Amino acid sequence: MDIVFEAPKKRHKWLIKIYLTFGCKVWIIEPFHAYHHKRVIRFFPPHLPSYVEELIESGKILVLKADEINAREIYPLSADKAVDVIESVFPQYRKKYKDIFSYVSNTLKSPIAENVFRINLCNRLAEFYSMNILLRRIEKRLAPGPIFVYPDMNLYSYLFIKNLLLESNQEFYEHSGIRFSIQAYVKSYWERLEQNLISTAKVLAQTLASGLLGRHQSFTKEKKKFSYGMTVVSPRQLQDNKRGPDFIIDNKEILGSEVVYFPLIPLNTNQERILAKMPGEVYHLPKARVFSNYNQWKRLFSLSLKQNLLRNGEELMSASNALLNYFRWQKVMENLSIRHFITHGDFGIGHVGRNLALNQAGVQTWYFTDSANLGVNLEKGEKRGTRHPFWSYLYYDHLVTWDASIAQYYKEHPGSFKETHIVGCLWSEHIQETNITKKQMVSDNFNNLDNFYVLSCFDSTYSKNGLTSYEEGIAFAEHLLRLIDECPDIYIILKEKKDRSIHYTLDPVLGPKLLEMYNKMESHPRITICSNQVDASELISVSDVVVSFPFTSTTFEALSTNKPGIWHDPMGYYMDTPYAKVGGVTTHSYQELKSKVLEIKQMKPGTYQNPIQLDSPLMDPYRDGKAIGRFRELFVNSKLK
Repeated sequence: MDIVFEAPKKRHKWLIKIYLTFGCKVWIIEPFHAYHHKRVIRFFPPHLPSYVEELIESGKILVLKADEINAREIYPLSADKAVDVIESVFPQYRKKYKDIFSYVSNTLKSPIAENVFRINLCNRLAEFYSMNILLRRIEKRLAPGPIFVYPDMNLYSYLFIKNLLLESNQEFYEHSGIRFSIQAYVKSYWERLEQNLISTAKVLAQTLASGLLGRHQSFTKEKKKFSYGMTVVSPRQLQDNKRGPDFIIDNKEILGSEVVYFPLIPLNTNQERILAKMPGEVYHLPKARVFSNYNQWKRLFSLSLKQNLLRNGEELMSASNALLNYFRWQKVMENLSIRHFITHGDFGIGHVGRNLALNQAGVQTWYFTDSANLGVNLEKGEKRGTRHPFWSYLYYDHLVTWDASIAQYYKEHPGSFKETHIVGCLWSEHIQETNITKKQMVSDNFNNLDNFYVLSCFDSTYSKNGLTSYEEGIAFAEHLLRLIDECPDIYIILKEKKDRSIHYTLDPVLGPKLLEMYNKMESHPRITICSNQVDASELISVSDVVVSFPFTSTTFEALSTNKPGIWHDPMGYYMDTPYAKVGGVTTHSYQELKSKVLEIKQMKPGTYQNPIQLDSPLMDPYRDGKAIGRFRELFVNSKLK
């Protein structure tokens, strides 16, 4: 009999010893990046305990290698499949909780409110398919059974989605040779019970607080008026670069006095200071819950007791999220008025209630893409790019994006935007504006670059045994180091995407090896490594060629201004993707990278032309570095200006 642990914990130590005592074959799945991992860092697997590592080294337990089950493809397969079936499964799901769903729609005055439940279900479907595909591959690898599996997922959630798919006549893998342990069932039961009790308790607490405190809440009586509300959704918007929330202000078409900023994340003191210095005003949402609308919360709590009591934790949390954000932004709109609400990377279920409140207050909602690194770039052969639950049911009036390929990718998801506008690559305008010379870059961190051919290079966020793996990241760094050693007139600037400390967490084995490579590069006299705080536009501007890991946006940004750019695929994983097929902008081995760099280096300054055809859906159709200006024109020409 085979025993398989996906993510063994310290508590499993005695159990593993018992299995070994009775002569069972015990397997540990090599950790890999998967959709159903969410106990520590979402999508990233938990680390193996030290006792497991010791048992592996002694040969007492076996490792089911990620390559043996082709783990690299499980994440994209599960994400795409979830988007594929969500519309077919949701009607059956709605039947089970129709009273709660209908109540939320009626309270928010729109059937769109049910999107919070669709988004949550879509994510749960992806988690199910991630585990389902994994179990199927375990079964094929270790057949014949029986195989006892200890999964890193709640079994009751898994079985709930499985039954939902059966009722909806949707396909999934059967795994008759797989058995789950009684311990796994018991643990899943208590996890589910705890979640349901917490969800019910939170709704009760919200109800009581709204009844007791609601009448005492006071808000500003004087209503301030602005034209534009810009969100802060990430700390990187408040770094020393031109990509902050004030990028739309030019003091001609759009004035600083017309803009108000909404921080949607907690800010530290330094970030508060940076934001306060930007032209415009800052509006902080209430830090505590909005204690209002007692009758509506009371009704939700009553429904929670009547419909699937202690089996509706997921649904209650989604309903609470919708109501909370709806009521909060109704209060915000009592304090101020805006015409346009502008955000990016804002795809959680919280946006649904908020945007309904904004729309009902006459506000147009805008979502702009700040990156070109999306699943569409990983399309292979005739297969479309991997769709993702993140981009499903985005309830916004407008999408502002960089090219036709990205626009089409979003349209392939359910619940697409009302209007789509292709303005070109936003950040390429900063490259044009910056135009820093090599002499200007001389500082404590840089040598005199004037006599060198400069490559500005950009890594990626790496994962453990998944897409954009640490193996690839190490190979990318090795190729740059080899290139600098073989080409004495080249200077490399490498910008790290993540803070270095994160690599120990994301992959405790290969993360430190990547850092060893970076330390080695840092000691080289013709390499400068910049942190994730440095402005990428400046580094692109000063470079002769931009080299990025696939498909980091910086190469797209460079190509959008006809500056030489390359996506370097160090292990040849992306040879059948759209940008590889178009030719001239990807390399798939060290020799290809070196040849392409030297080829561009031989060109006369100013003669390089983006090899992607002007009418290609894969590229900025304008390539003039004026995308932000076109973005502004959309507001200026709007009837709601």
